[in-house]
Amino acid sequence: MSLVEQQIGVALPPAGTYSFDQAHTTVDFIGKHIFTKVRGRFTRFDGSITIAEQPEDSRVEAVLEATSLETHTQQRDDHLRSPDFLDVERFPEIRFVSTGLRHTDGTGFELDGELTIKDITNPVTLRGEYLGTGTNPYGKVVASFSASTTLEREDWDMTWNMALEAGGFLVGKSVTIEVEVEALRNED
Repeated sequence: MSLVEQQIGVALPPAGTYSFDQAHTTVDFIGKHIFTKVRGRFTRFDGSITIAEQPEDSRVEAVLEATSLETHTQQRDDHLRSPDFLDVERFPEIRFVSTGLRHTDGTGFELDGELTIKDITNPVTLRGEYLGTGTNPYGKVVASFSASTTLEREDWDMTWNMALEAGGFLVGKSVTIEVEVEALRNED
């Protein structure tokens, strides 16, 4: 058992490359509209996690199809895909590449990385939790993680807004990203 495994009291996934299981992974976002939280999801994405022998050397890469966002309101989805926000015609992908990993406490971690939206790259830190490793009914090794971060959308040139007559703005400046990943170990 490694030092990190001793610290957290849980076995880490075996070293190797794991691919996001599309059927059991979600990439959600939460933004504010006036006073209400609006939730949405990216439905098409790909990603991989490379678990290193030394956990802090592990890496994560993910690509989201910007056109796949859904909030269950077509007018809002169309606006979010427009040049006012994601400008999906010119920038069809959102990319994340990790740059560092730190164990925090228990099964918690912080994953640093670079997030590229609209060809603008900024550093972000996801705070997460390792949920465990097991074997699925098909004999595949599965590792699960949960992570989230809050972004300031103006950092990616998404500045559109509308002042409200009663004060304040129509759209909040912060967006929370929540990721639930179930990843399958690739066969050698």
